[in-house]
Amino acid sequence: MKRKSAVSLLLAFLMLTGAASCSSGGTNEEKGTAPETTAGASEVTPAAAEEEPEEPEGNGRSNVKDSLPDDLDFGGAVLHFYTRGGDRDTLMEFQAEELNGEVVNDAVYSRNLAAQERLNIDMDLILAPVNIHGGTNDQIRKSVSSGSDDYDLLGNGMYSMMSLTMENILLPMNELPYLDFSAPWYNQAFLEDTNLNGHNYTVMGEVGQTMISGAFVMFFNRTMFDTFYNGDVNLYQVVNEGEWTIDKMISLCEPVYQDANGDGEANEGDIFGHYFTNTDTLGADAFYGAARIDYLKKGDDGVWFFNATCDRMFTFTEKMHKLLFEGTNTLRLPYNNDDIMNTMKADQTIFVTWMLSGIDLLRDMESDFGILPMPKLDTAQEQYAEYVHDASSSFSIPVTEDDPAMSAAFLEAMSAESFRTVTPAYFETALKSKYSRDSETSQMLDIIVDGIYLDIGYIFGGSVNSPIGKIRSVLASATSCENAASSLAKQEKATMKALEKLLQKYEDIR
Repeated sequence: MKRKSAVSLLLAFLMLTGAASCSSGGTNEEKGTAPETTAGASEVTPAAAEEEPEEPEGNGRSNVKDSLPDDLDFGGAVLHFYTRGGDRDTLMEFQAEELNGEVVNDAVYSRNLAAQERLNIDMDLILAPVNIHGGTNDQIRKSVSSGSDDYDLLGNGMYSMMSLTMENILLPMNELPYLDFSAPWYNQAFLEDTNLNGHNYTVMGEVGQTMISGAFVMFFNRTMFDTFYNGDVNLYQVVNEGEWTIDKMISLCEPVYQDANGDGEANEGDIFGHYFTNTDTLGADAFYGAARIDYLKKGDDGVWFFNATCDRMFTFTEKMHKLLFEGTNTLRLPYNNDDIMNTMKADQTIFVTWMLSGIDLLRDMESDFGILPMPKLDTAQEQYAEYVHDASSSFSIPVTEDDPAMSAAFLEAMSAESFRTVTPAYFETALKSKYSRDSETSQMLDIIVDGIYLDIGYIFGGSVNSPIGKIRSVLASATSCENAASSLAKQEKATMKALEKLLQKYEDIR
């Protein structure tokens, strides 16, 4: 499921220096109330524009053509685009009221304007006050069930959108004109795993920045690490040699502990190698996804089976038990979301896991920091792998849309322009504004983005008995981790029943 095409052209671009300000993690609020409307950009204000940055030689993205006809003209029609905008992560995907000199904002503004002008469409951007952790299902259902044409294009959290795909309220997008799913701006792994009856009802790709900003990564306090190891261990070299594994991480954490507060207890205020939230957490998603374990797997005969009790799973839980619960490798406290980086910023822990957007939480960090891909399960695993947040944005068209060709053309234009301009701007900001001190990070980001993948258990979530929820519970306590074999085995019947129901629903819809 390696996502090659959408990132291969980044290689030369990513060989620039550094990384930095992207977007922050959201809160845990799941849903908003009534949507708020913000008009789409309609004209450029030259006085607000900054001088465009010179495109890195060899980037190549700006030259990638789409297949939209040059003479498409929708006569100034208004396209109502309903999506999330409740926090920085979601807001930065489409909201840009004017040019303000901030690289990503200006790229988003220019993309929105370019797509509208190219197709002679006026975008009405309707932002629901819902954050990166939430979805907008209730409002979408209400609109469609009433037969309303409120929305022409929908953006929603991935796991939320997947539940809507089974409700006959979204159009089969691969039957629509203008959408080219072979293009590099779409995530092929997502398309493959969500096509269960020959149709795709939702897509994920570079039009939504949360597909990249939501990728789970390993942050580390480089000042602490280099001080402790006297510069003798180069973590970037460890990654490049394929040796960055859970075992390697454990070996680097074990000698770090210091009773810094002198109370004789291993607790907050002491120095640890690793920080991990002490309850159900997205950190579990990050480590589990990086291990490439199929909770549900399709056999050579095309039949799905329960694979959560495979040997690879128990190797994983044994290694995670050692990292999280044995000795003094890991400090576990309630810090989560916007506070997830607290101990690393305070020079109390070296490693912490969060979404790539967590860079924004490190703006005031005094020590140098670095970014790594998540560690592999073992050295036999060929590729580093990264889940993206299961509420990263995906996009659909409701069955109530009276001009689906217009919506499809607009989505294609926005996606292509995002690939050409917004993603490079996002990486330029990430690389240049904060991380110019660390040229190796550009290589790490390339590995991270190239390793983005998804699987059916993660994508469909609650519809298949919430596999990732079970993994979060397993890693929430030492006892749960020790009892992983029995607790996961108990999930087989319910999970397979849910999967059977899911597959049947797909058979019954278009």
